[in-house]
Amino acid sequence: MERKSMIKVRGGFSDRAGIDPCNIQMQIDDFDERTRTFISNKLYDFLQVTFNHECETRNIKYGPTDQNLSNIFCKNLMQNVFADLNHLPLGYHYDWEKFYSRIEEVLMEAPYNEVLDLLWYICNWFALSTNNCIDVFQEWFNELFQSEYVGYRFISGEIVPITDEIEVKEIEQACCTPFDGARKHLKKALNFLSDREHPDYKNCVKESISAVEATCRIIAEKDSATLCEALKLLAKHGLKLHPCLNSGIDKLYSYACDQGGVRHAEHEAESIVTFEEAKFMMVTCSAIVNYLVAEYGKHGTENA
Repeated sequence: MERKSMIKVRGGFSDRAGIDPCNIQMQIDDFDERTRTFISNKLYDFLQVTFNHECETRNIKYGPTDQNLSNIFCKNLMQNVFADLNHLPLGYHYDWEKFYSRIEEVLMEAPYNEVLDLLWYICNWFALSTNNCIDVFQEWFNELFQSEYVGYRFISGEIVPITDEIEVKEIEQACCTPFDGARKHLKKALNFLSDREHPDYKNCVKESISAVEATCRIIAEKDSATLCEALKLLAKHGLKLHPCLNSGIDKLYSYACDQGGVRHAEHEAESIVTFEEAKFMMVTCSAIVNYLVAEYGKHGTENA
């Protein structure tokens, strides 16, 4: 008698022997049942830990202090995510564990983009309402996404379609650079790249190269300098780049300028920038910013 498959153990005997193996294809436009179940379990665990330690994690500036954090969470989801009527008796409090069935229904049945929308909303809700919980949230789900071959990662509160862990680390590090101008440009680039409804790859490229320019301006101590001008001044401030590297950065700037008005609005040609180009520029410019900041820091300057 042929028996029904009842379990899925990644790395177990069946998986290694190729007998009904677990999925190893990158999940981009749909998630399998195993992954959806893992996401639901992970989210439930996160909510349970956070709400049970509310006194330690809650940002008291957020929401009515006479209400539990879990109650505010459920109310906000009802209104802002599910767009449902929220006419409740005065003094009513949600039981978040019972409410979780609504969340679980989305995670198990909705299209992949709505699953990501829900996770994005919850991640950013906790960024506002708690202290430091967002870091744990992103770490937990990025580990899950990696192990289950999900082609997305959380970076600075956004969900980005990047599948290479080295790329993720470069962008994460650059988005935390001590140089304020560069950091702002990179976060704008990240927003343009991660917008699943209306991605703006042209402006992702523009903001990415602007982050490099802003970094070079700070090191060169000349706010009005173009990237080319700033690169020429770096050596005077203790940062000597190899001529080929210097030329390569300058050519990236030229590429951005020539992409049908990516860099300059006065160009009349229409810009056609693909996701692959935008991602390449964001990752590359993030790596350049990280390199410049690290090299500048070796000299012990007050701005490093």
